[in-house]
Amino acid sequence: CAFTLWDDRKRLYGDVQCFSLLYYLADGTFEILPVHETNGGREQFPKLLKRCKLPKPRFQSSGGGHSRHDISSGSGGVDGDGGGKYYTWRDLGIGKQISIFGRTMLLARCDNFTRQHFSAKGIELKPDLPLKTDGERFKVRIERQIPPYNGFGSEEDSLRSCVGLHSPPPKKNPCTREKSGVVLRFNANLEEEDTDLCYGQDINTTQRRLFVIQFFMEDDTVAIREPPIQNSGVVGGAFLRRQAIKKADGSKYEPRDFFCGNIIEIAGHRFVLISSDESSYKVMENDHRNFPYSDVGRLQKLLAPRQGAIRNYFVANYCNGDGKLDSKAMEECLLSVGLRWNKQEIITLWRSLDKRKRGKVSFTKLLKAANVAAALGGSK
Repeated sequence: CAFTLWDDRKRLYGDVQCFSLLYYLADGTFEILPVHETNGGREQFPKLLKRCKLPKPRFQSSGGGHSRHDISSGSGGVDGDGGGKYYTWRDLGIGKQISIFGRTMLLARCDNFTRQHFSAKGIELKPDLPLKTDGERFKVRIERQIPPYNGFGSEEDSLRSCVGLHSPPPKKNPCTREKSGVVLRFNANLEEEDTDLCYGQDINTTQRRLFVIQFFMEDDTVAIREPPIQNSGVVGGAFLRRQAIKKADGSKYEPRDFFCGNIIEIAGHRFVLISSDESSYKVMENDHRNFPYSDVGRLQKLLAPRQGAIRNYFVANYCNGDGKLDSKAMEECLLSVGLRWNKQEIITLWRSLDKRKRGKVSFTKLLKAANVAAALGGSK
């Protein structure tokens, strides 16, 4: 008694099947029975081959396919030498292949009686080979390939549709509940110098199209609207619906990417963030981890080593004035002392100086901001 494997995976819907091969020493006949598996999905027929002599193939079979055979009777005896037209026990062995009317089967295992019979005849059989149920030797590995995003719906929703036909909607991150309803709004212009992106026909009277970019911190999505302007020739409204936007490197836009003066690329357009509203400024100033350019304490530390240069600048330029400056003069002062800050940093510093929003402050306030940082650094 031996166990054989038939690998028929080269054919459509083929599989690896296990059979029990019985050889009768009395008359040299074979009988092949299928080994049924629980919930295997196959019809449990009793026999693949009823008890009979098994003829050898005239032509060798290629793999698990069928081939022509010579099934005429020959002179192969029970204890023949295997050179006749029928299979005998001498043709059997672990690792050998036999052809069952066109089905090439591999002899994988045998029982103790079979091993004792071969040992008595002076033939040592090889160790047993693993069957289909003993490992992953015959297992077909199928890797799931996720198709690329086609642009319809959100990327998370499209990914869930690859899991099943009735997949639930994607779950939201519970860590973002504290940021629910927090929206950053920025006024932006297009960077490209194109007449189609401007209002008016005269180049001297053209105005840049204004956009409002909204960044939702609860799920890092972006929406763009264009306020309608009468007699502009451009219909305002929604420019880009709310969705997650990726950068050129494939990563998503994060809160730290949104600050005044930055350029973000969305849908093939480059938007320059020029200003924001009061609520957005407060959100950024209270979240230094995500908005480092809105950290007033960091800016004051940068001013501390240059307080002497700032004092000399105002003595040289504002000695005959009222001692007050606006945001433009403050920016020129910072450039003169070697501080090249972006627009968000300048706005943050100016908001800390001009808390009453009068438009002008005394230059002593700028010196005090530098002195406070220097005093804190010296105390440490």
